[in-house]
Amino acid sequence: MRQTDIVYCEMCGRPVRRRDARIVYIEGARLVLCPECYRKVVKKDVAQSVRSLTAKPPRPATSHTARTPAPRPQRPRRRALENLEVVQEYAERIRKARERLGWSQRVLAEAVGEGENVIKRMEAGRLTPSIDQARKLEKVLNIKLLEPVVDEGGVPALFGGGKVSKELTLGDIAAIRKKKEGQ
Repeated sequence: MRQTDIVYCEMCGRPVRRRDARIVYIEGARLVLCPECYRKVVKKDVAQSVRSLTAKPPRPATSHTARTPAPRPQRPRRRALENLEVVQEYAERIRKARERLGWSQRVLAEAVGEGENVIKRMEAGRLTPSIDQARKLEKVLNIKLLEPVVDEGGVPALFGGGKVSKELTLGDIAAIRKKKEGQ
C-alpha cells in the first residue's frame, strides 16, 4: 500500500484507505470520513429526515421531473424614503452609554454581535458604525446615533432637500390650465 492510498477522517482523524473513505456534504462542506463516522452521520441524518417527515408531510410533485426550488435568501428590506447618517459625536455617545450601564467593551460587543476591537475602534472615533451597526447600538444602549441627512439649507434631504425642480410637473400643468380657464 502506497502512502497516497491513505487519507485521514476529517471528523476523528483516523487513517483510512482511500477506497474505504466516504465523502459526505454537510451544510455545503465536503468531508472525507471513515466508515464508522460515516455511519454516525448517516444515522443522524436519517433521524433528522424522519423527524422532518413526521413534522410536515412532503408536497406531492406535479410531474416526474418537478423539483421544489431552493428558497431564495431574503434581502434586507429598505424603507422607501430612508436617508440617514450617523451623528458626528457617535464615539462619545457610545462610550458614555456603555459606562452608564457599567458594561465593559467585551460585554457590549457580545450584546451587539460585533467584535471587541470593532467597539474599541468606534469608541476611539477611528471607525464610523454602519447604519445597521448604529441601529443595533441604539437598541442595546438606548441612545440616538442616527439622524436624517440634512442639506446646506437645513432641510432634510428626504423631503427633496429644499431644491426647486426645473422640470414640469402635473401640478404645474393643472395650475397652467386653471390660469387659462380663469382668464
